[in-house]
Amino acid sequence: MTDITALTAEEMAGKLRARELSASEVLAAHQAQTKVQEPTVNAFITLDWEAAEVRAAELDAMAARGEFAGPLHGLPVAIKDCFETKGLRTTWGSKSFETLVPDYDTLHVARLREAGAVITGKTNTPEFTLSGQTTNLVAGTTRNPLDPTKSVAGSSGGAAAALAAGMAALADGSDLGGSTRTPAAWCGVVGMRPSSGLIPYGPNPSPFDGLSVPGPMARTVRDLVLMLEVMQGNCTSQPLGFWQTLPRLAEQEEAPARGAGRVTLSLSPFGASVEPSVQAAIAPVDALCRELGWQVAEDTPPLEPLMVHQDIIRGQCALQLRAALKPDMALAGESYRTACAQAEGRSLAELIAYQTTRAKVWADVCAFFERYDFALWPTATGMPFSADLRDGEITEDWRTVTLTPPMELPSVSIPFGQSADGMPVGLHITGPKGSDARLLQFARSIERALQG
Repeated sequence: MTDITALTAEEMAGKLRARELSASEVLAAHQAQTKVQEPTVNAFITLDWEAAEVRAAELDAMAARGEFAGPLHGLPVAIKDCFETKGLRTTWGSKSFETLVPDYDTLHVARLREAGAVITGKTNTPEFTLSGQTTNLVAGTTRNPLDPTKSVAGSSGGAAAALAAGMAALADGSDLGGSTRTPAAWCGVVGMRPSSGLIPYGPNPSPFDGLSVPGPMARTVRDLVLMLEVMQGNCTSQPLGFWQTLPRLAEQEEAPARGAGRVTLSLSPFGASVEPSVQAAIAPVDALCRELGWQVAEDTPPLEPLMVHQDIIRGQCALQLRAALKPDMALAGESYRTACAQAEGRSLAELIAYQTTRAKVWADVCAFFERYDFALWPTATGMPFSADLRDGEITEDWRTVTLTPPMELPSVSIPFGQSADGMPVGLHITGPKGSDARLLQFARSIERALQG
């Protein structure tokens, strides 16, 4: 990376505000980095440097007058290609929308622009975000910048790769069943699924669902907070969600660093078979938490009963997207066609059984978080698989990230060591619904201890 692209987003923002850097200089550095990395990594479906250069020049003119657009003034930000961007192609990774150029922004994208973000392009995603491999018929496969033979997982794989390769300062993602967290883990960055509704999703193809939510991604927890504080906030057009606003986290960073309460740690959560070197990488977090004053117990939230319903959850989302977006199924890829076909055979009785289980698990999870503050485990059960595997060939056990969304639990993955293949390992931290601020403060205390 160049000296500029190696800076954290927070450091970049500070230098831009002090006028030690211009938005145009920052953009040019990221453009040069992308020119080097993108031919191998393929993190983007669409890039628009011309529009980004115009916006950067506008921001530099503001700064010359002593004015700044907001906390993201001049920062290059990448948007996942499942979110509409005004004047910039939005494909959902689908041939049905290969030439679609929206005339509006998704709500959180508009907020990012207003805060001074320079939108550089749209990151790659599997078709309609429904795969653990970031590949589609529009743009092909995204490869891990740390090892191009390896996968970036899915579905926010393009976002994670762009961050890890220094092609963006910040990136958004979406999370239905781990789509911000697993890519972050395997690319060595930070990815968060916030409490459902903390970041309004509008327009939302499934507004009464709550499972798929926008989430921030960054290279550090502090950078992620910088982005989240812009993306969050109430919206009257959102029928469901968590109607609060986070306190300014940067001002409260030290609060939970020492001795606040109890956390749990499991190296094999929910009965998953976790690769031994992944377990070995995560194991030291036990001693680290104790050094920070936390009590540590071996336990996990009681989410296992949801496992038998995973197919109906995914299928429901696939069919809801099909009904809302009306893609041409003759143009659809194998993964999305398979998800829809499997869902069509499900019954109303199965849906009711899932909702009944969900209600029981919710009560048990609430009781769990009355005893504990946070729960920790490995983000992924295995090491990154080949980037060339087809969706049906993937053997990764996703339960470590798919079981928290039905309970709308805020969760974050932060880098924590390496596995036997030298690739990053993610530490997954989950808290009760609405605990986003405390969760990020805790994650930052872990990150700060590792940096120290």
